[in-house]
Amino acid sequence: MTSIDDLKHDVRSVGDKQLSNLSTEERLRYFVKEAAEDREDRLEWLTETTPTYQYTATDMEYTDGIKKYSFLSLAARYELQTLYQGVTEREADRDGYMALMLLNEALEQLSQGHFTVDEYGNAEIPDSWPDDYGHKYDGEQSKLATKYRELWEDVPADLLLEEGDRSGTTEAFTHLAALGLTAYAEDYSGFDDLEIDRIPSALAKAEMTLTKTLVKLYVHFHGWRIFAEEYLDVTLDEFLSLTKPPEDTDMILAPAPSVPASDERLCENILALNEDYLEAHRAIREEYADRVGIERPDPPLDLDERAEAFAQAIGEAGIEQYLEVNQS
Repeated sequence: MTSIDDLKHDVRSVGDKQLSNLSTEERLRYFVKEAAEDREDRLEWLTETTPTYQYTATDMEYTDGIKKYSFLSLAARYELQTLYQGVTEREADRDGYMALMLLNEALEQLSQGHFTVDEYGNAEIPDSWPDDYGHKYDGEQSKLATKYRELWEDVPADLLLEEGDRSGTTEAFTHLAALGLTAYAEDYSGFDDLEIDRIPSALAKAEMTLTKTLVKLYVHFHGWRIFAEEYLDVTLDEFLSLTKPPEDTDMILAPAPSVPASDERLCENILALNEDYLEAHRAIREEYADRVGIERPDPPLDLDERAEAFAQAIGEAGIEQYLEVNQS
């Protein structure tokens, strides 16, 4: 076997027989070395002296087709799983803000009106309420956090991060109190250079993001379904199963135990549960445009038409078109 060190001298002094006897690994290492030094004549001779072979291969069109549909199946599985998880996360955001606003309302009733929060999140908090978090936090935030923590003391659950006992819990309740006041719309009327006196609340933003994620899930779920049924004559579940990871694998695409794998039934269920958001999509966009003072968007294509267009793009142009459509 010829070592690389033996071939460091001028390649023209090395016979064709020596180069022909190189193993593939040695030839590749030699190629990297000569390519790094930009020696075109040596690279050319390496190629000329490489042994040639004849191979028998399975129909390339068939094998390329397998690669193409496997890629698209993997893309569909990843995309639907990501969108499903996006919807559940946006729902959790919405529900969290709603729960805090309800908690504030309950505190107001319990205090018989001594504690109030207006539509902008401005709070009036009784002086008698304790403030256990000191000057590190805003006074309203600190007092509200203290009240939240007092209520938590009777809840039959534990937090992961505690310092000895419940009263030692630190950031959890101050963070919760901050969210409890920012869920409402913000007042910007004190700024003369702004044309509006309020911006959407954190709750409204969470709902807008949820709506947009649901719209994308609808279009892409039905788009992939149409592609599978009309272009491949299979069901979407069969198409997704083309690249379904084994149950005992730790692959990235394998969902966490608490997250169900995406399939037709799961997507249909979550879209049905959020049908009102889908129906309100256009009205929400127009209302938002009016509120911020911009021109209303052109009437969007019907969601089913958008799904048809998505499926057609994939069916006619394949992987390249999918990548282009998915990036737009």
